[in-house]
Amino acid sequence: MRILASSLLLTIVTSFSTVQAKPAPKNLNPNQKTFLAAEKAFADGDAATYQQLKESLSHYPLYPYLLYGELSKNLNPQNRISIDNFVKLYANSPLSDRLISSYINSLANKGHYDLMSEYFAEQFTESNNAKLKCLYIQHQLNNGAPLKQYVNDIGKLWNVPKSQAKECDGVFARWSNAGHLDHKIAYERYYQTAHEGAVGLLKYLSRFLHKDEQYITELWQKVKADPGVVAQRNFFPQKNPNLEAPVLVYAIKKLAWGDRDAAHRVWQKTQRAIPLAQGHKNEVERTMFLAQATENKKRALTWAKRHLNDMLEDELVNHWKLATFLRHNQWKRIQELYHILPNEQKETLQWRYWFAIALEKSGQAVEAMPLLQQIAKERDYYGYKAATRLKLPLQLNHQDAPISDEVFQQVSKSANIERARELYALERYINASREWREQLNRMDSPEQIMAAAKIANQWGWYNQAIITIAKAKHWDDTNIRFPTAFEEDYVAMAKKVDLPPQWLMGVTRQESAYGPFAVSGAGAYGLMQVLPSTAKIYSKKLGIGYQGRNDLFNPDTNIEMGSHYLKLRYQELDNNPIYASAAYNAGKHRIDKWKPFGRHPTDIWIEAIPYTETRDYIKKVMTYRMIYALKLGKKDDIFEYILNTQTGG
Repeated sequence: MRILASSLLLTIVTSFSTVQAKPAPKNLNPNQKTFLAAEKAFADGDAATYQQLKESLSHYPLYPYLLYGELSKNLNPQNRISIDNFVKLYANSPLSDRLISSYINSLANKGHYDLMSEYFAEQFTESNNAKLKCLYIQHQLNNGAPLKQYVNDIGKLWNVPKSQAKECDGVFARWSNAGHLDHKIAYERYYQTAHEGAVGLLKYLSRFLHKDEQYITELWQKVKADPGVVAQRNFFPQKNPNLEAPVLVYAIKKLAWGDRDAAHRVWQKTQRAIPLAQGHKNEVERTMFLAQATENKKRALTWAKRHLNDMLEDELVNHWKLATFLRHNQWKRIQELYHILPNEQKETLQWRYWFAIALEKSGQAVEAMPLLQQIAKERDYYGYKAATRLKLPLQLNHQDAPISDEVFQQVSKSANIERARELYALERYINASREWREQLNRMDSPEQIMAAAKIANQWGWYNQAIITIAKAKHWDDTNIRFPTAFEEDYVAMAKKVDLPPQWLMGVTRQESAYGPFAVSGAGAYGLMQVLPSTAKIYSKKLGIGYQGRNDLFNPDTNIEMGSHYLKLRYQELDNNPIYASAAYNAGKHRIDKWKPFGRHPTDIWIEAIPYTETRDYIKKVMTYRMIYALKLGKKDDIFEYILNTQTGG
């Protein structure tokens, strides 16, 4: 279990109101204060005060949020005209879709199926709401629609590895009774459920198989409880190889990520128990190789050599072939693999870098030099490694996003951006993000998107600015992509914990993209993504004032907590910055587990980190650390460390 969670892809922006009550933001303007007062009056049932305040806000950007609040409390058929008018008037606001969605659900719950179906008809095809889709289909069938019109839709609803809403039971019964539940679709759902679903549903679905196939359920039950049972003599009755083969494949793949050596023995013993198609064998071989390679087992090298030309479209397999060859100094093999890779992989900086190093290690330094010189121009992990190796200056490659004043003003004045600005000021981050996304979805040029990114950056909404400029694919405005917000706090804390400020800032950039109010899917909070459980434990040990999780939205508290935690891991893990950064992402216990996989040059150890997320995390944090060193004018030898030390063992 992770102690500090990361990854921008997992980070979401939330409002304090979703966490626990908090006081209103400070430094609000009169309109913002009036808006909050109107909301309070409405919540308190003070209609007279509410109407008075509402009228004074008729031209305020968040006026539709007051109307939305009213309509959300009155989702009945009699209010249809008002709802339709709101949806039409504010079609460009996310409030429109939210109101219609709430209206449809309310109508369905109250049994107004005629009106519900009328609104849901436009959403039916794209909707993922099984309950509503079933209610809609049932209503259409009850009103004379032919079943054949919805046969495919019902089949898709039924064929999932989970139980559907009870509202689907009647639709499924009519579909099944009409003969549309054939053996093919029944087995498809059974197969999915066997791999992804619950055993209880698997038992239920067994009834839809032929009688002579139902025995397979018992095998699945045993294997899901203990995959090692496949090694027992006569476990497979060999009645139907097509049914039994997936059971074996599932079991071996599960075993492969446990005891690698035991899994190999079981595979050797059982693969001839029943006939296996080549696809099944490849599926197992792939998993076995990945599992063996992550723990640096000798069989991984043997497999990589033997299967050099196989699975070349599989980027993960190719990565672990590379990591395996690097661990064993197989420089010629790396060259051979590089030449047969698909162009899309071959052109990545990772592969170009390691191909150049393989040439150099094989006595072809002259051929390697121009390749490394080209890579060294890039603001990238491999670019910085190449530049450090060649003793060239590391590049920042800054270029302001090209935005005209006209486009900047146009975007600034758009209704969605104005509403997002007000919501951001009120710390309504979820709603602000919704308005922001609505605006981005309607933008038709990279310049407009870059303008939006610049606007967010000026507000101090750094994580939104970073996400936005990435959509424009403009990578060189380092002022937007790598903000130096809270610089004084990081510099002061760096002195306190005796770590480089650029390292703390690099961690922050990767963890939250400089979002003080970011909350991850794992429940980590703030700039450096600290879990409340971690804060509770370590605040006492480190003497940091901490009352509750909302404290982690305070930049000072978050930076102090995250910095001390990083220093603690640094001290516990041999003063190794790679270990410490990896532990910040994946937990110290995983570093302790990975150490025995061998001692290697640090850059090779990084390439062989077992977790893809942590491997990418390290590369990004080290790169961001260097970028911030360049921006702060700090000397940093982290890439010298990566190239000239050994790690592991």
